[in-house]
Amino acid sequence: MNRIVAARAVVRTIPIFTGGLAADNPFAAADAAARSLNRARLVELPGVAGVADLLGRSASELLSAAAVTGLVRAAADRLALDPDAPALLRAFDGCFDDPATHPAALAVAGEVSRRLGALLLMLWQGDAANRAARPEWNAAHWAYWAAVQRVVAGGGLMAGRLGEAAVPAAGAFLAAAGCPITIERSPYGDAIALVGLARHAPADAERMLLFDFGHTAVKVGLATYRDGRLIEVTRRPSLPPPCEDSWYEHSGPEWARARWERMASAIAAAWAAMVPPGAGERVAVGLCLASHLQNGHPVGQDRGCYTVLRELAPHLATFVRDDLTARLGPFRSLALLHDGLAAASTHAGEAHTVVLTLGTSIGTGYGPEGTELRPVEVGVFRLA
Repeated sequence: MNRIVAARAVVRTIPIFTGGLAADNPFAAADAAARSLNRARLVELPGVAGVADLLGRSASELLSAAAVTGLVRAAADRLALDPDAPALLRAFDGCFDDPATHPAALAVAGEVSRRLGALLLMLWQGDAANRAARPEWNAAHWAYWAAVQRVVAGGGLMAGRLGEAAVPAAGAFLAAAGCPITIERSPYGDAIALVGLARHAPADAERMLLFDFGHTAVKVGLATYRDGRLIEVTRRPSLPPPCEDSWYEHSGPEWARARWERMASAIAAAWAAMVPPGAGERVAVGLCLASHLQNGHPVGQDRGCYTVLRELAPHLATFVRDDLTARLGPFRSLALLHDGLAAASTHAGEAHTVVLTLGTSIGTGYGPEGTELRPVEVGVFRLA
């Protein structure tokens, strides 16, 4: 009995960090439907020529990995690529280096930039037809986007040569339309959520084990701190996601438990490989999920692979902390965030800034408060 009491006391001393938006941010209390940009529909862009073919399409239909793959597949002959190659987008990046395929690669990047620019312009303008097509938003959500001055683009689609070409061109599209939003490419690429997640550790943490649970892969990393500042995030090999085939058809406690068991097993294996015996209480654990969360618990109406985890307990973050403590022993802290909020944490405290991650789908990170996050050691920080 004494051991049980002692174990429970250890769990209570492990703090949980779930991030948070400023109280006046209209997305702070919004449900998943309002937070996501994937269903935003481009209905009209008054005064902008050459976008008629984009009208009536959702952001996901324009800029998801599947949409960009479709663009590459349609140009496969000019790119000298096999349209059915399993790693088509990775092969596409090499087309920018070949003089024979460079023009076709630039054309694909130009189309991606046009779509990205049109989406951001629509959000900034907030015309009546576009508002009507977005019933989840009220005037405060549109006013927030009208005040956005800077967008940072990260994620797997923007990490390589496609992002190098598409992001500046999207900025030129916006400038030509009179939109004041500037757009830049994140230096962290597809590791942006890991870097932002690493900022959610106590000042006395020496390291943090990082997991970005996505729908296509699970990214893994290890953060290192010095004098309370983040100085390095070391990438580890990515893992397959715990999302079984037709995962969107499965819900309920049984599926939640099986999915969490796969996640927890991966976390425990990484812990055993990277954390020396006896060092656990100086090491934090950070997880971000491709699922919208409110105070560390999945928000209703989100159909992502990880949303079913809400069936595990009334508060997911507390369950995760307690379960991992039983598996790993004591550790310094737990951070559990939506992947968009984790990505936006790379720019926490920077006003009028939104972070977009373009990958399997479009992740959106609205600027979190950053007063207590670990600072990044500028000029020293290294992404390895």
